[in-house]
Amino acid sequence: MIDEVAPAREPLAEEPIPARVVRGGARRPRRMRRARPTVRSGSLAVVLAAAILTGLALAFQGFARWAGEHPGWAVLLGLAAVPVLYALLRGMPHARDLRRAARAGMAEAEADALAATRTAPPVPVDEPADPPTRTQQPPLLADAFPPGPEEPTLAAPFHDGRTAPLPEPEAPAPYATEPYAPDWEPQLEPELEPEPEPEPEAEAVALTAAELDGVDLATLDFAALDPDTFEEAVAALCRRDGCADAETVGGAGDLGADVLATAPDGRRVVIQCKRYGPENKVGSQDLQRFGGTCWSVHGAQLAVLVTTSEFTAPAEEYADSCGIRCIDGTELTAWAEGTGPAPWGPGATLG
Repeated sequence: MIDEVAPAREPLAEEPIPARVVRGGARRPRRMRRARPTVRSGSLAVVLAAAILTGLALAFQGFARWAGEHPGWAVLLGLAAVPVLYALLRGMPHARDLRRAARAGMAEAEADALAATRTAPPVPVDEPADPPTRTQQPPLLADAFPPGPEEPTLAAPFHDGRTAPLPEPEAPAPYATEPYAPDWEPQLEPELEPEPEPEPEAEAVALTAAELDGVDLATLDFAALDPDTFEEAVAALCRRDGCADAETVGGAGDLGADVLATAPDGRRVVIQCKRYGPENKVGSQDLQRFGGTCWSVHGAQLAVLVTTSEFTAPAEEYADSCGIRCIDGTELTAWAEGTGPAPWGPGATLG
């Protein structure tokens, strides 16, 4: 029996070991090294550790709440959890191993980048062209565009070859000897006529009590009297119509009473006088001030307010509610002329 001889196996071709570039420039074969943890595995480990710690913190919080209610069971579970925690801590990677893996990855990346730069072909750089010589410069602007026939050239030579002397200035024209005559005629503003001066107001008539007793009160203009004379005229009217003791008490401290008198029927009469113009009416405030003093301070049994003007509607309403007799300018004239009654009763009859 012939033994079959097995064909001889060809030896396996050994693959060349890649060379590694060293900083000195020499190449040496790259040796096989053990696998090291990469940066990605370290990051995953950190995330896993953070998740475990968070879960443990939550579990510990719930366990602490439950342990407060069941202290006996809490002690037993705590003793059983110690070995588990110890095993977990032993299985976690240390920070030193993580830093070592990160440094190894960075060093490998730097070595690969350095090898790529050394094996890359040089990039051709264009050399700058030679600067143009003086003969290669373009012609000057003056040589390229010679002056035309309409442009005058300067005959005088330049001192520095660039600037030309300026022409002499012409003498100014002499000033005109004729006087200045404007083309327009000034327009004078028309003179304004002076406004007429307002006529002075007539001075108020001032009379004493003795003078008023000899005057016909029926023809007296009460609006032309001054305030003091007006009060004296009202007192004269009272004396004429039966109030023999009528007198004026007006002044700074009269407290609203200008004339005090006793009526023929024995009532005490307190009169306040208001000499106003036709545009100024007696208001409710004047009546309120008078009503606040005529009864309580002066003890009036008949309160009268006499004016040369008129009363406002609120003033008349207040006077009706308080019982104050109001006599305006029309009623005052009728009282003086005898066609109207006196404040306390029938007036005197003129005849």
